[in-house]
Formats: sequence, C-alpha cells, structure tokens
Amino acid sequence: MLKVKDIMTKNVIAASPETPVKEAARLMYLNGLTGLPVLDANDDLVGIITENDLVKLEGPLHVPNFLGILGSLIYLDNPADGDEIQKQLETLTATTIDKLMTEDVVTISSQATVQDLTELFLHKKGNPIPVVDDGKLVGIVSRADIVKLIAGKDLLSHSFLPLAKGE
Repeated sequence: MLKVKDIMTKNVIAASPETPVKEAARLMYLNGLTGLPVLDANDDLVGIITENDLVKLEGPLHVPNFLGILGSLIYLDNPADGDEIQKQLETLTATTIDKLMTEDVVTISSQATVQDLTELFLHKKGNPIPVVDDGKLVGIVSRADIVKLIAGKDLLSHSFLPLAKGE
C-alpha cells in the first residue's frame, strides 16, 4: 500500500513568521503552491499560510450594525467574540504572515497511507498538509499529489490537449 512518503514533496519551501505577506504570496505564485508551512528559528512547525489566508486580505471589513441610545452602543448583530472588528482590521493591515497564518495545523506522518491522507483531505479541508515525523517537517502533500497519482506517471510524461468537439 502506498504511503505518504511515496508521494510527498521532500524539498519544502517554507516561511518564517516574520516573512512579509507579499513575499509569501510571491513564493506561492512563482512556485505554483497553495500554501507554505511556517517554521520558527528552531525549524519547528508553528503554522501554515495558504491561499485562503491571503484571500481574506481582500475581503470586506464587516462592521456590526449598532444603535446609539443615551450614549451607549447596542449591537444589532453580535460581534463573534467581542473583538471581531479588531481581528478583521489586523487581517486587512497585516504585513507579516504571523498575523494571517493558521496556527492549529493539520499534519500527517510520512508513514501514513495515501488512503489516510485522502480521508484527511475530505474531512479536515486542509490543503496543503505538512508531513511531520518526530516533530520535524519532512515534506508536504497537496490534493494535486493525489490527482498526479490518479493520472499515473506514464500519462504525465505526455503533453497533449484534447480536441475540441467537432474536430
């Protein structure tokens, strides 16, 4: 049975928490990546920055509706945990990825099966997923690795475009 180590990318492009957001976006774009693991000075995995995190930067700021009565504010829609507006402002003005990254990272072992990996993709919605053994990053896998596996190595060496209907 195939294991994660058989399909993972071993030479991982990673970032540090202090990496500027623009640099992370540039690295992801130029290398065709959907995310970057974030490593601290000891090479410990402390987060992941993904396309979804970067897309949040372009989202609108949601200011809750409120009503002023006798000098007090009554919120008509409850901000999630009281400081939602502050969190949105921090996201919109983030300059380094430590403000945007996901800290609760879904990981997988290199010894896990590809079946385990597909289950993780289906149920945890993470992409990419860092591969961690003994607390250290050893690789990374994405949904594209599963697609490549399905396509087969022999098909990947041929470049062709299907004909349009009627040709």
